[in-house]
Amino acid sequence: MLIIDKLMQSRDFSKGEELIAEFILQAGDGLRTYSARSIAKETYTSPATVVNLCKKIGFQGFNQFKLEYLKELEYVNQNFGEIDANKPFEEGDAIPMIANKMGALYEETVKDTLLLLHHDMVQKAVRIFLESGGIHVYSYGTALNIAESFKEKMMKIGKNVYITNNLNYQRYEINCLSPKDCVIFISYSGETKSIVDMAKTCIRRKLPFITITSYGENTLSNLCGINLYISTRESLTHNIANFNSNLSVNLLLDILYAAYFAVNYQHNYEYKLSVTKKSESGRSSSNPILKDKKK
Repeated sequence: MLIIDKLMQSRDFSKGEELIAEFILQAGDGLRTYSARSIAKETYTSPATVVNLCKKIGFQGFNQFKLEYLKELEYVNQNFGEIDANKPFEEGDAIPMIANKMGALYEETVKDTLLLLHHDMVQKAVRIFLESGGIHVYSYGTALNIAESFKEKMMKIGKNVYITNNLNYQRYEINCLSPKDCVIFISYSGETKSIVDMAKTCIRRKLPFITITSYGENTLSNLCGINLYISTRESLTHNIANFNSNLSVNLLLDILYAAYFAVNYQHNYEYKLSVTKKSESGRSSSNPILKDKKK
């Protein structure tokens, strides 16, 4: 959940904390010029109340809160074009208009995902893949379907990826994994209880794992040191479809695959060609574009 959302919800805030939250929201990026003491003066509260508010929403103190809040504001305020990720097209739009708007949404989602990407996180994830015997992906719904493409790509270069669709089996399976295995958790909200519980099991069992989740503070990302962020422009429920988040997850998995592939590029390329030749020998086409070019 974004810090902004926590401030707006004012859950379990005292009256003084509500005043401070409202002041911070109104201040916007002007908050950079304020200290806990100056905020307390403006809201007729105390510096201790400012610090208590920061702790209540998950920070050690005001300075840490201000740093993360300003980073979040910078992301939220960035120009994301004129496309609403929740409703990228309107009633009455003609097909050409819908197509152009969907294309614009895809382009903006890719740019946004890359903006949130930390290359050191990708490197750490690839290192875990290299050291693991198998990769297990846990999520719900559509994300598991998207992960099937990742599984297929990795299998074609000799890396085993396992996907369990039965949610009860996921909870049992996490307790049976070898220390040589690793896990990918995919959760847009980062608050799905069973996923969070399984992440805690990984910590207890010392199983390496990475998360793919929304930008901002959430329980799942707080449990992990290797986080890849999904483009976070979409409501959890009030949307036409999960175009934005699904595309972002697919791109992140493709980046992980490509980065892993690149470590042993020539070997993986030859291995992939060998597997394709054996398993897809029946595929052919008269289209010159699709024909393999002899070297």
